Amino acid sequence: MNKICIETSNYKLHINSNENYFLEIKKDTNLFIEVTKNIHSKITLLIKDSHVTLNIDLKDFASLDIQGLGVNASILNENNIAKNSNLNGVFSIISQIDSDNVVNINVLGSNSNCKFFMNGINVSNNKLYFTVNGKIAKDLEDILLEENSQIINIEDGNSKIIPNLIVDSNSVVANHSAFVGNFDLELIRYLNSRGIDNKEAKRILLTSILFGKMELRDLEKEFSDLVNSIII
Repeated sequence: MNKICIETSNYKLHINSNENYFLEIKKDTNLFIEVTKNIHSKITLLIKDSHVTLNIDLKDFASLDIQGLGVNASILNENNIAKNSNLNGVFSIISQIDSDNVVNINVLGSNSNCKFFMNGINVSNNKLYFTVNGKIAKDLEDILLEENSQIINIEDGNSKIIPNLIVDSNSVVANHSAFVGNFDLELIRYLNSRGIDNKEAKRILLTSILFGKMELRDLEKEFSDLVNSIII
């Protein structure tokens, strides 16, 4: 895996081989990622105390799995998906400050798939917003687009999800879901019935929300103290 620490205001990553990347972003950054034709890549982002403008450009027959963890961070993400391409995205945000996040998914070619998950933990009485816009261009065929977003309020934070689907083609499967609220009481009761107390049940659920769809075992360990500190 290629590990890159980004401490500049602009960074371009041109991917032309089937390699994986770990990018740690430590300041406000404009990040441009291009995946060339017939290439499959995986990228992990760690974003701390900064805002990232992330532009992803998938060429024909390209595939990208991208997963990101933001701690007191925000993301503006623009995705352009060409024909016969696949994008799988998972972003998780742990926020103790105001954080406004926007994801734009632009499907520009036929026979393309995109699944995008946004997970948020609003720790205190701050603002955490997700806007997810899925756009499918005119006269495309065989498109799958899924948007799934959830935010858990630990206290009485101002949280909001705006999911949008703008579809201009007929041969499309497009879905979105959104949830804002506290921990699922049914799940907590189920864990209680297995001998797990409320605090540990919430820690398990919180860890699952942040890391369940990612391959971030090392980051899960690194941020275990933060996860434990926000459980009431």
